[in-house]
This record gives sequence, structure tokens and C-alpha cells, in this order.
Amino acid sequence: MNEYQKHFKELADAVSDVIIALGEIINDHRATQPNAPITTDTPQPVVPETPAPAVDEKGRVSSRQMATLRSLVAEKMSGDWPSFEATCKSRYGRAISYLTTKEASTLISELIGGQNGNHSRTAAR
Repeated sequence: MNEYQKHFKELADAVSDVIIALGEIINDHRATQPNAPITTDTPQPVVPETPAPAVDEKGRVSSRQMATLRSLVAEKMSGDWPSFEATCKSRYGRAISYLTTKEASTLISELIGGQNGNHSRTAAR
């Protein structure tokens, strides 16, 4: 038996010992806690997000307002969405997607240039 074969045999024996030891640990665990589940779930990554405020959901920013905000940020702020979102978080205390329709309308008006936000499209509703 050459040196490599000897090394691989030693490695295989060590892996075998580890597998046997794990089996014994699992069996001991099952014997002491027979109803305990053995999970193999992979932990999911935590995605930081500003929690939704405790307000009525029907007043949240609309998809049309979000599209308008994105367009205006692209036009007026060179597309610096992260900076705009950080400003909104410091101003309103939550992410843009959790703003109220009134807050979003105010931001749109400010980005347009101080108009009152009563657009003819929304006034007709």
C-alpha cells in the first residue's frame, strides 16, 4: 500500500468514526426526547425592512404614485432612489412603500416643483 492509499484509508476510517458518532448522538437524543422534531430547515436570510405603520391600509401609496415618484426621481435626482428613500425614511419614519397617499402626493408635488398636488386626473375620481 503506497502513502496516498494509506492516507485515504485513514481519512475514510475517520469519516466512518464521525458518522457512527453522529448516529449515536441522534439515537441518544431520540431516547431522551422522543417527541422532539429533528429539523433540517435551512435558515432564511433576514431582510431589513421598515415595518408597516399601524394605520389603515387603504390609505397607502398607490402603484401609480410609486411609478410617478420613480419617474420624477429619475428625472430630478439623476435616479438616486436610495438617497430619496433615505430622505423619506428620515422625514416620515418609514419606507416609501408604506407612506400614505397624502404623503406620497406631497412628495410628488415637491419633486414637480411646488404644485399643490391636485392633478386633474385625481380630481376627477
